[in-house]
Amino acid sequence: MDRQESVSSSLKLLRRVSISELVYEQVHEKILSGELQPGKHMNENRLAGSLGVSRASVREALRQLEKDGLIEITKNKGPFVRDVPPEEAWALYDVRASLEALAAELAAKNRTDADLRLLAQCLHSSECSIILADAASVFDNAVNFHRLVAEMSDSQIVLKMLKMIWGQIALFRKKFPQLSPGQSNDSVEKRIFSAIHDRNSKEASVLMRAYILDAKDQMIRRTAKNH
Repeated sequence: MDRQESVSSSLKLLRRVSISELVYEQVHEKILSGELQPGKHMNENRLAGSLGVSRASVREALRQLEKDGLIEITKNKGPFVRDVPPEEAWALYDVRASLEALAAELAAKNRTDADLRLLAQCLHSSECSIILADAASVFDNAVNFHRLVAEMSDSQIVLKMLKMIWGQIALFRKKFPQLSPGQSNDSVEKRIFSAIHDRNSKEASVLMRAYILDAKDQMIRRTAKNH
């Protein structure tokens, strides 16, 4: 293969990877928004047609979604949106508690003034949502709070693992559409913010772990009532 053919081949590969990443994002959103429900079969041809891409790009995206734990690909049956069982969801919460505790600890050590400003803005937005009794916005701000703390950890490994866990927990919640968005505990969030601000890594870690485990207990109680 001469140099021109090599460059052409590389460009085709980059284009395909780029398209598969876009497909991944779109299908990921369809799953977490509830458009594709747990147990739903995913037809590669239909997905490719609806998104205007090749089946190869769809297959690459589906392989990544399988790695993320959001779909299962079975021989002779194809891909299905995963139906996360309760016992697995509770285990995910436990792992999430440990990882987010580590993220909070690292955030307290590595945070910058710019990080603190973003986290403060998130808390202010959450306060406004609580005053307005906007439950959906309160939930969105709580999600953003955890994402910001994870990003402040400055650990790509922790962030990557948390994104996978957040996705699987969000997928589990989709089985209970009758549940209203959970309420954030803004008093705990403020205490976590103070610990991170003061670079008190131990306090930040302890508070975050307790926060996630409390969210787990609330979810167990709420789902039990809806069975």
